[in-house]
Amino acid sequence: MPFTPAVSDPSPTPPAARIIGYWLAGLERSAIPDHVASVARACIIDTLGVALAGIDSDTARLARAEAMEVHAAGSSTLLGGGCLCAEGAAFANTATAHALDFDDNSYAGFVHGSAVVVPTALAVVEAVGGSGADLLTAVVAGAEAQYALAVAVTNEVYQAGWWTTALFGAVGAAAAASKGYGLRGDQAADAIAFALCGTGGLRACFGTGAKPLLAAQSAANGLRAARLAARGLTVPHGVVEDPRGFTRLIAQGHYDPTALKALGHRWHLLDPGIDTKAYPVCLSSHAAADGVRDLMARHGLTAEAVAAVRCRVPPVVAANLTYDHPATVGEARFSLPFAVACVMLYGDLTLDRLSAAALADPALRIAMARVTMTPDADWDTDAERARVAPEGAEVAVETTDGRLFTLFCASARGTVARPLSEAEHTSKFLACAARSVGPNSARELHQRLLNIDTFRKADELLDGMCRV
Repeated sequence: MPFTPAVSDPSPTPPAARIIGYWLAGLERSAIPDHVASVARACIIDTLGVALAGIDSDTARLARAEAMEVHAAGSSTLLGGGCLCAEGAAFANTATAHALDFDDNSYAGFVHGSAVVVPTALAVVEAVGGSGADLLTAVVAGAEAQYALAVAVTNEVYQAGWWTTALFGAVGAAAAASKGYGLRGDQAADAIAFALCGTGGLRACFGTGAKPLLAAQSAANGLRAARLAARGLTVPHGVVEDPRGFTRLIAQGHYDPTALKALGHRWHLLDPGIDTKAYPVCLSSHAAADGVRDLMARHGLTAEAVAAVRCRVPPVVAANLTYDHPATVGEARFSLPFAVACVMLYGDLTLDRLSAAALADPALRIAMARVTMTPDADWDTDAERARVAPEGAEVAVETTDGRLFTLFCASARGTVARPLSEAEHTSKFLACAARSVGPNSARELHQRLLNIDTFRKADELLDGMCRV
């Protein structure tokens, strides 16, 4: 329910942290509409799938080793084997969930929300012995809190260079943990405020293991904020509005409290919704890759017939995809030539293409050299185009015999505008999870997650699914 200030509250508009804190403290599973719960369930499934696929990545191994050395044992599942305290599990599992950059995204802040919120919620709910319904509720609480704040301060934060997954992820983690621990409204507000005071993240880290580790750090910090608030930490709730606070220092003065007052009325899991990735690379490259893939299929073109591919993109796409000649797998995830070359050569871009051996393939290198990207400085001056195609692409394919084919791709497959089918969602999960637990266990886990509300104990969801 939305927070209604007490009569004695002297401020006409409560501070942002208090609005969020009291809303999430009052949120009950029964108040979450079925279609919102369905999206949250899909977020949990997709996130755990890509996390299981990422268990053996270098970043996941590093995060697991660090968590096991630093954090105490506990009852929260550590993907890859074993259990840790909630904070250690949230840290390691968030890094694992974001390690492959295959997790979901929302245009409410340009945030990879689920990769932070789902592992944090799972760790806390397991630690307190909560149910599957408690887990789903905590995920909704964390997602809606971070997306609402992101909307309130606008996407200018991302455009300014902040990495909003780390920035708002601390808020999402604090909210999910506060819900999981059952904090009162004032305590939850303290947790949100403390998380905001210490949050941050720079997009300069893209293409390296620092990116998923920053997400992991935001998960651990948000969870710790909730624990400290439960122990009695008090923090001024006006950290967003304070002249020395979030709005002025980070959000360039942008703050609309009505976005927070809409919590429980406007569900950000539905609007703007969640984009589920079809390719395990930065979403900024997906529209261009889909455009080239569609053109080649439509005109029966082979890779050998393509002389050049020219992609005109929004400035934000060019700012994210900074590796024209990727030297590592991490850089390939942020390379438009790599993504386009893969669909040119193979018709798709799967996890198997993200290896040092695949990247060294001379045929792939030749195909990448044919792809160019040009940022369009005027892209966002057309308000309608900026709205419907924030990471779109205009692609032109020139053939060796002189023909030219063009296509405007506003949205990639998997985005809210072009959602994956239920079968495609399932196929992605099974393919990802099977890499770690095998196909039979992947199917069993998928069925468990579909029935998450029926589990009396959330720790039963992953029981027997994680290797030692």
